[in-house]
Amino acid sequence: MSDRHYVHHEDEVALAKILKESRPWMEQYGTTLIYGLAAILAVAAGVVYFARRPPATAAESQALLLAATPEDYQAVADQAPDTPIGNLARLRQAELSFRNAMSNMFSDRKLATEELDKVANTYERLSERKDLDGDLRERVLAGMARVLEARCDGTDPTAKAAVESWEKLLKEFPDSKMFKDIAEDRMKKLPQESTKAFYAWFHQQKPTPGDDALLPQDGPGQVPDIPKISLPDFSAPSTTPETKSEVAGEAAPADSAPVEKPATEGTAPAGEKPAAPAEATPDPAAETPAPAEGTPAPEKSGE
Repeated sequence: MSDRHYVHHEDEVALAKILKESRPWMEQYGTTLIYGLAAILAVAAGVVYFARRPPATAAESQALLLAATPEDYQAVADQAPDTPIGNLARLRQAELSFRNAMSNMFSDRKLATEELDKVANTYERLSERKDLDGDLRERVLAGMARVLEARCDGTDPTAKAAVESWEKLLKEFPDSKMFKDIAEDRMKKLPQESTKAFYAWFHQQKPTPGDDALLPQDGPGQVPDIPKISLPDFSAPSTTPETKSEVAGEAAPADSAPVEKPATEGTAPAGEKPAAPAEATPDPAAETPAPAEGTPAPEKSGE
């Protein structure tokens, strides 16, 4: 059986007839038809491209790189709302504001409390968004847990709320590389009585900008006074026999010669060898010759 038996001769004849009849029309309008189809395809491609093209964020990206304060990040987030750049800027704003609040906890408790309220509101709004990627979502949950722990006043409800917030983080991100160790540590320590006692004491402190800065500890710290110790005056001159009067406040006359003390017989000054004993002084009476016999004795004066 040949292939000719499977061909529908009627369809082949009809197709050939249509092509033959449409040939003059195609020769006349074929070029126009091709250009029209090309224009339609170009318009369709342009519509698809502009519909799917992301918004221009070059300026916002530059502002995000140059931002350094919570106010800078807030400005970027306001300029690019509902965008990945805006979400990241809003998260950075919350993180820096939380850091400032923790610093003010030791110097201005009222201002720190107000900043914590704003940070909690920002984290709450970010947690409700559905367009956050995994890393941003994880950081938002960690920030919420930190805010609850900062608000802990030592009571069981506030400590439990902070523990539950850390548990929520580990539930959504059990293999978290950024916060798993921190979350497990806080979940272990927050229920302890020593931790709650510290938070109870710390919550009662109300520092103001005019107070002296004190570090958090178990009660106010006191620095002991320096003990008073009497030390001898090593700068005074040595009290030698020659300068003894000067030390006592009696100045020696400038023109008077130093009085030499007679050396004790047989004693030599320190550092010198003892001098040899002097020869005996001859007695003048012994050297004077006796008067000759018959010579009258000298007369005594005054007689």
